[in-house]
Amino acid sequence: MNPAERSRALEGLRGYAAFLVYLVHAFGLLVTRLYGIDVERHSILDDPDPVRATLVFFFRSHYGVDLFFVLSGLLMGDLALRRWRGARRFLWRRWLRIYPAYAVSVALVVAAVFLWQGRYPSAADVWANVFLLQGFFVLGVPAIDPPSWSLSYEALFYIVVPLFAFAASGRAPTLRRAAGFLAIAFVALVAVPALIPVEKAIYFAYFALFVPGVALGLMDDAARARAARSLPLGWVAAAWIAFTLAVKLRVFTNADAVYYFASGGAGGLLVLKACDSAGALGRFLSRRAPLWLGKHSYSFFLIHYIVVHLWGAATLALVGLEHPLAYAGLFLGGSFALSLVAARALFGATERFYFRAAR
Repeated sequence: MNPAERSRALEGLRGYAAFLVYLVHAFGLLVTRLYGIDVERHSILDDPDPVRATLVFFFRSHYGVDLFFVLSGLLMGDLALRRWRGARRFLWRRWLRIYPAYAVSVALVVAAVFLWQGRYPSAADVWANVFLLQGFFVLGVPAIDPPSWSLSYEALFYIVVPLFAFAASGRAPTLRRAAGFLAIAFVALVAVPALIPVEKAIYFAYFALFVPGVALGLMDDAARARAARSLPLGWVAAAWIAFTLAVKLRVFTNADAVYYFASGGAGGLLVLKACDSAGALGRFLSRRAPLWLGKHSYSFFLIHYIVVHLWGAATLALVGLEHPLAYAGLFLGGSFALSLVAARALFGATERFYFRAAR
């Protein structure tokens, strides 16, 4: 498989993951505004209102972040094994890749909240967010830009990547040699947080979701392409649909250990199948719309939350809740379109230079 074609499909998959994160915040705000219910605990199956149940169904798309972790594991594992240029260069480039856009998005959120509501975060919360501690929920640090909690996990994973590259420098491991270790690592990364008797400690299990990606990164392009082609799309679709339905219907949540096993399995299969660039999934993900959103996915991920809430307030003032259908249509269409525009602007200001320098 042509590596460029594989990268295109994975870029499109990143766009899909970003869109899922948007659904969480847009539909969460919409349902709360229209119905005033607890969207986290609401039972879809017991809801007699099909419209409300459908809106909650779309809200429960939190697993978009899970796909980002699996994709990151693949790309960083592949880089550590085959394109390694040293730990200092790697960590500097990772900082350039994620921090400028993150810093600008946080500053925009702080400014918007201050101008809108007259509030601003405490100095302690600002410093905690500067050092990306907001995703470690046991610390009780509020995320100034709520979607950015996942960067805590990404940043710590990046610190581990040089150790992985150093361990592999003598004799590059294959998936066959490393399979046992990776399986044990995955189980341990889920089991240990599950056993810690501290509220929210289970969320450290998100680190386990990098492991399926690392496993795929251990495979060379040819082996990964063969595995992707031989994997039936029907199996992948069935696994992904079963997992997402279980989340949406609250069969389990990310507060349950089984969630991470299901997410890692289903997400790993989906990422692997996306590496089949000639297959139906790979071709779809390589189309213009998924590719555009994938290219701008990081900026979209960071900026959409404040856009959703500002546009939600503006829509409320323009239409009001007396016309719920008009409010929903204007809010969803406008928030998504404006998020795309804002993402394009943030990308141009904080990410474009990185990709130009990488050419």
